[in-house]
Amino acid sequence: MKKIYVKEWMSFQPYTRQDEVDCYYVGVANHIASLLQDLAGKKRYPEYSVRGVAIYLTLWFQDVISQTGIWRAFTDECRKRYGYFVPFMTLEEEKKYYQGEVNPEDLQFLLWHYFQTLEKQMDRVMNPENPVFEELAYRIYDYLFEEFQVAPENERLHAVLYGEAFEENDYMRYRSVLEWFHFCSYVGFENRNEYRETVEKVSQMDFGQNIDLNILAYDIKQNALFEGRKNLLSLTSAEWLALIGKSHPETALWAEVKALPQEMYLYEGEDEKFLFVKDLSKKEGEQLSIRKDSLNMDSLKARKEGVTILSCRLVQYGGAWWQDGMLVVSDLQEKVQEEIDQRIAAREGIQKTFDEFMKASGGKQFVFCKSEEEVQDFLSQKLGYKEKEGIELPKMDATHGLVLMVSPHTGIHVQMQLCECISSPDNTFYDAEAAKKQAAMFILNPNVIPYDLSCALQDADMLPDACLNSALGEEHGRETMKRNARFFTDYFFEKCREKDC
Repeated sequence: MKKIYVKEWMSFQPYTRQDEVDCYYVGVANHIASLLQDLAGKKRYPEYSVRGVAIYLTLWFQDVISQTGIWRAFTDECRKRYGYFVPFMTLEEEKKYYQGEVNPEDLQFLLWHYFQTLEKQMDRVMNPENPVFEELAYRIYDYLFEEFQVAPENERLHAVLYGEAFEENDYMRYRSVLEWFHFCSYVGFENRNEYRETVEKVSQMDFGQNIDLNILAYDIKQNALFEGRKNLLSLTSAEWLALIGKSHPETALWAEVKALPQEMYLYEGEDEKFLFVKDLSKKEGEQLSIRKDSLNMDSLKARKEGVTILSCRLVQYGGAWWQDGMLVVSDLQEKVQEEIDQRIAAREGIQKTFDEFMKASGGKQFVFCKSEEEVQDFLSQKLGYKEKEGIELPKMDATHGLVLMVSPHTGIHVQMQLCECISSPDNTFYDAEAAKKQAAMFILNPNVIPYDLSCALQDADMLPDACLNSALGEEHGRETMKRNARFFTDYFFEKCREKDC
């Protein structure tokens, strides 16, 4: 296997000059790569992917040794969400688990995560109990257990995060740490490639006008920093930093960071330091104060109160709002106002739909139908929806039943796949044998059902047959799924209840 050089390792560090500590961890990465090389030798995975896994495992080891707190934040949050320090652990394993040290369970989970990420591109789900992961985890653990006694702390890395208190004017310094975390930490294994692929895809699009691709790439990057959730825990990187820094007084401001998505803001006035704008995304939009030194004021030279609109992303840091990413300036027009009103009405309509559905169904979130006609009858007769309101339903196959579902977040959903896997006294199509084989799809496949409705099915205990294929038998596979269902759902849907339910 090709050797990992210091230059490659340095691309993951928040500083540029190498020292003896970096050279030590490069040695660790190469040793781990040698333990993983059989995976590349058998041609299951490209060599560069296996080398990447070795680097990411070494970044994890560096974090544990240097006490930068990334893994500690993960295990604390896992315990809070899922009941275990690390997903897939058993109660007996947890009794022997030592936070702040190297554990084989950590390595087994991370190996599953990294190789599952590679398999996800082919829509495959790997069993976390695969003996290959356990064998590799113990090989690496035996090596790192010895290194744990002599491994040096990366004091420069620790100092970047906690060496000096973050003050209210240190937004750019904070954003630098945020960018390092998003693209270089071991919890965001997919982020680098995703950014490159997105920029490449966008650069090939025809926008019909002259657009600076560098500015577009910059905006894509900032969007990823504040909205991307393709990582362990399915949180934004800003929310991750809040978890990591909460035990350090130097990073107290990280917990207060709040990012708003790209929205439209109406200019209403200013003073020497701030521009005052109204949030148009809400019916009763609040007035926000944006720091002028975060704005391109040249693009706002012709600003007019009550007329000029700023389309941008805002980030709250140090008690003030900062504009980040691309800024588009325009004037308030009737067409724009109509678009804003429609978006507000759509959000309000979802909650109204939920309330009407629950009333019509007698308080049931799931309505089981035997035919397309029953679906139409419920929608038109009980809910009073008419064709003229624009409700167009696709052609439905009722061979395995149909389920109408409702959510206060996503509205009405017509479930046409795998309905026989849903266990309910109301579901005459329920088939226990089919459910054993396919009910897990509601938990593992985001293309089957919206996230919040998957959670609702689980909470209602309508997926009791969901099962992982296990060499230890069907019952064990079902128990493993039941114990880890919430983690699996968050992981594969890239969402979490704290934000999405």
